[in-house]
Amino acid sequence: MAKTSGMYQDVYVKRDGKFVSLKEDVTAFCEKFIKPVHPRNWDWSKRDFENAKNDPTIEEVRAIRNVIYKDLNAKKGASVDLSTMNNIEAIKAYLNPKGKHEQFNMEEFAFAIKVELEHGKLKDVNVTSNHPFLTAMIALAHMTETLTYYKRLQIFEAEGAIYELLRKLKKVRKGKEELHSKLIKTEGELIGHRKALADRLEKMDDIPAMGTIGE
Repeated sequence: MAKTSGMYQDVYVKRDGKFVSLKEDVTAFCEKFIKPVHPRNWDWSKRDFENAKNDPTIEEVRAIRNVIYKDLNAKKGASVDLSTMNNIEAIKAYLNPKGKHEQFNMEEFAFAIKVELEHGKLKDVNVTSNHPFLTAMIALAHMTETLTYYKRLQIFEAEGAIYELLRKLKKVRKGKEELHSKLIKTEGELIGHRKALADRLEKMDDIPAMGTIGE
């Protein structure tokens, strides 16, 4: 049975002084900001993100970051008013193109955007229509609570997978060898994720401590 693109209630956004549908704005945004750094397969509304080969690139993420960073620092005339964002100074430092750990941050941000594309056409309930800006803002909404969110998410998911694999091993008689192999692989991934979290914590020296915690 073929997958559906999901239910979608179109909304309108203001872009360059005009109101356009979100569906139309995805292509317009991508053409303006994504295409210059990713000439092939640049339209996210048509891109098959089920295929890992089509994951957001660092160059694309930087292009999205530049739009958000400009709005974050605009004193007036911002395309999107982000002045009410929690922990805005920490987010500015995280997204700073000249930041000390910019490469590390953008690799992490690319992963975050990949995760949040599940709110687009990957799932049966389509909220963002794969809009790069909205997808990035969902990621930042989590990161305003803690900048370690996505590193901890990977740990949480690996721990959950290990728990379920151990439960299966207790109940099944056949296929134990395959389950053991998956368990060993996942335990290795968990070690890697914990190291990545440690790396994240070591690279927070240029980011202000968050003032709003747990909201």
